[in-house]
Amino acid sequence: MLNAKEKNEMSDNKEFDATQHFGDKHARVYDEKIQKVIRGYNEMHDLSYYLLKDNLPENARILVSGLGTGYEAITYAKKQEGWHIVGVDPAPEMITSSKNKITLLGLARKIEVVEGRVENIEENNFDAATSILVMQFLKDNGDKERYLWNISEKLRKGAKLIIIDLEGKKGSEKFCLLLSAWKKHQYTTRDDKEQIDKDFKHVDSDLQFIPEERIIDLLKATGFTKVCKFYKSFLFGGYIAEKA
Repeated sequence: MLNAKEKNEMSDNKEFDATQHFGDKHARVYDEKIQKVIRGYNEMHDLSYYLLKDNLPENARILVSGLGTGYEAITYAKKQEGWHIVGVDPAPEMITSSKNKITLLGLARKIEVVEGRVENIEENNFDAATSILVMQFLKDNGDKERYLWNISEKLRKGAKLIIIDLEGKKGSEKFCLLLSAWKKHQYTTRDDKEQIDKDFKHVDSDLQFIPEERIIDLLKATGFTKVCKFYKSFLFGGYIAEKA
């Protein structure tokens, strides 16, 4: 469990620019590091894929919000010949990284890469959208809700949305229990304790946690129904919902 000093260090969230955070240095190490940071990272994407596969047509069009280095979009494109993916990301370095991988793998005809945000996408008839590790950077001052509305407006009726983020009520007993176990896991599986401590300071200061109930309320408020939780790993939670 967290000790008293660690609990007292749970500070208020400060202004954070995700575009700057995911710069060139971060983009170069992201793929390797994220699998160490998130227990069950591959399973997260595997579960998401099979939920989409079971609910989408063979020629589905999928919007990936937060393309990152392209891992998710490439996974879908490799497994489903008929799917077309549009991936959007505001970080230029992430766009460059994903484009290089997509071109190298010969998947450019199946994956369209857009530098920008969801609202910059003109198409509004997608069969599904995913938002994995994106909304957690947005404040719950209208930004999270506006973000979900922007996604909702790009989807056809009945389309599926998968969303995975860090969640929880900061400072609560449950939150501290899971945070402490997650940190202990990192100390066991990674060698650089100083970097781990920096990573958890980033989690504390820059990530915008909200509890599960609030996530569900936001989804319902932005045009989604049939919300179902399908993934949990320490403080990470994943949901699938349907555009009403």
